[in-house]
Amino acid sequence: MAKNFSTPSAETSTMSITTRHFGVIQVRPDQVILLEPGLLGFGQYHRYILIEHQRESPFLWLQCLDNPDLAFVVTDPLCLLPEYRPPQLARVIEEMKPESPEDMKILVILTIPPGRPQEMTANLMGPVVIDLKRRRGRQIVVEDPRYSHKYRVLPEKV
Repeated sequence: MAKNFSTPSAETSTMSITTRHFGVIQVRPDQVILLEPGLLGFGQYHRYILIEHQRESPFLWLQCLDNPDLAFVVTDPLCLLPEYRPPQLARVIEEMKPESPEDMKILVILTIPPGRPQEMTANLMGPVVIDLKRRRGRQIVVEDPRYSHKYRVLPEKV
């Protein structure tokens, strides 16, 4: 089974979710991430889990539990742009009051055009900030001209 990013818990009950991408998956309560007020354009959905794409892959899946057909490919923006430091990020992390900076995970949503993975883009203007320990997160809007909502992940062929 794909690795799920969860914290240890005494809670062992699971729920079965039938997803479009992964079939039936078992989800423990300690794996659920609550995103409030939801992702932009998907505000009615709040419960998600992170699923590893493949071993050693920089990509993860942000799988919605409220709508099992909805899943986003995500990655750490520092894998794409090591200098990624939008000013809003530090403020939001401070507002979230994590117990430790290591508890925080920053992800960006990728768009992969069907049949054209080489044209994959990342939304650097809408990172998702998650406190992995508290299992809470939110998407923020970055208003900084250095970052694009269509940042090319792979270099264009010349």
